[in-house]
Amino acid sequence: MLCLSSRVSCNHKLACMLTAVLIGIVAVAAPSLAQGQGPQDQGKGLTLQQAVELALKQGSAIRLASLDLRDAEVTHKQAMADQLLTPSVLAALSAETAWVVAQRNYEMAKADIATQVEQAYYDVLKAERGLVLAQENLERAKDQLKTVESKFKLGMVAQIDVIAAEAEVASAEANQSRAQANLALARMKFNRVIGVALDSPVKLTSQFSYDPIPLDLEKAIQYSLSHRLEIKKAEDAVALKKKEVEVYNNDFTPPLVLEKSQIGLDAAQEELEDTKANIILEVRQNFENLKDAERQVPLQEKALAKVKESLRIAKARYDAGVITAMELADAQRAVYQAETDYLQAMFDYNVARAKFYKSLGMSLEERPNAASQLGTGGNSSPQKKR
Repeated sequence: MLCLSSRVSCNHKLACMLTAVLIGIVAVAAPSLAQGQGPQDQGKGLTLQQAVELALKQGSAIRLASLDLRDAEVTHKQAMADQLLTPSVLAALSAETAWVVAQRNYEMAKADIATQVEQAYYDVLKAERGLVLAQENLERAKDQLKTVESKFKLGMVAQIDVIAAEAEVASAEANQSRAQANLALARMKFNRVIGVALDSPVKLTSQFSYDPIPLDLEKAIQYSLSHRLEIKKAEDAVALKKKEVEVYNNDFTPPLVLEKSQIGLDAAQEELEDTKANIILEVRQNFENLKDAERQVPLQEKALAKVKESLRIAKARYDAGVITAMELADAQRAVYQAETDYLQAMFDYNVARAKFYKSLGMSLEERPNAASQLGTGGNSSPQKKR
């Protein structure tokens, strides 16, 4: 009986201890969860730059990259400590190489995260504007349905006109539902990238802009060759291989070992040149893509102005009884399609510009100086925002 009582008492104490531990875990975890909410919870908007900074502070991608860097740092420190017991020039060089590579990989991961944030940011902007266009299209369709129904009651139009107007409303409602779903998904993806809860409210303050500048392709290529982290990483590999050859270049190293080290150096130099060639091709390709996207914006803007004028004329002709409701619906659909095409053109231009700057190794902070560093000297077009 005493044994049973003692066991119950022990179990009670253990339960209390576990409860205290769980409370402590919750208390520690609560601030962490609160930290990942972001400024939009206070009703503040996020600029593109602020979104990037937030992702680089608390996003899951940067946390993983930081852990990889810390792991490499610990490994490097451990290798350096081992040198005190068993000194080895080659082991020290190998450890130094691994540490330099880890640091370059971390910087490249940060650049990739910034690109992901910018893409996700633009996706939200596009989805937000797409929803507005869908809502405006639905309102036009509803207004037209009211007009047709009024005329039908007066015997001015046939039943087929009412059916056609109702079909347009149904189609517009479907487009609106699709736009709402696209926006919800785009916001969740954006939240995932910047490291906040998926259902956090999103308020973005930056907008699409159209600000073409006369770029000098050769200046852009030279800029990329001096700023791309992949080139710096390849140059680090060459420098370390040269040190390795220097270490082996003595009377005590077997000739085959020295020859193999020299081959490694030659391979590193070839990889450096290959990296430079690939970057030059990437810059040229992104330059052409940017210029093509740049040309599409004014074309789509003119096309939109044209169909809007056509819709105005179509409404006047419909009111005069010259055309049917179905013909007017065609004009309304053309406007919605042109608005969507123009939005897509603005989106494509902003994404193409971001990819071009990324291929140069140019950050968001450096972009305002792009005209002075990469321009041909001409005046840039006035910036348009959408």
